[in-house]
Amino acid sequence: MYKHKKDILLEKGWQEEEIKKAEAELDRSEHHDIFFSRMVFWSSMIVIVFANLLVSLVLIPFLIVFNNWILFPIIILLAGSIGFLYNLLITDVNHLETRHHLLAGILIPLIALTNMMLMVWVSNRFISDLNVQNQQHNLWAIAITFAVVLIIPAIIDKIRLHFKEKNAVNNVRR
Repeated sequence: MYKHKKDILLEKGWQEEEIKKAEAELDRSEHHDIFFSRMVFWSSMIVIVFANLLVSLVLIPFLIVFNNWILFPIIILLAGSIGFLYNLLITDVNHLETRHHLLAGILIPLIALTNMMLMVWVSNRFISDLNVQNQQHNLWAIAITFAVVLIIPAIIDKIRLHFKEKNAVNNVRR
């Protein structure tokens, strides 16, 4: 506990023992909060990875049947949905360190990129093996589009928070 807060409590009649007991209780609850925040973070990461996998599996029939003009809006819509879920789950977890956000910010798009590349490859194999009257899709274009759209909601949220904090600081100065 900070020295000035300790002095305020002493002035209000608290005993030294009571202050130490309160400090110990606050430290203990903070450790529990950090543990649960990490557990929620890793659970959120698992949910996002499975959602990403599910979306990419759902996309296989679309990849086989549709051409690029119809396919890309579907990919953008699904990637944006997963991106908003990702942003919602990760940004609302308290007590996360910068390394957790960096890990999620690098790991999730990489998994999405790899996963989409695999799914496009599988769908291209289906197109060629089944002699479907559709052109094979560009592996890189679809995967990069999916990964970029996936992180756009998080980027928008970071920019929004930056301007919100900047406005709060400017309002305090006035």
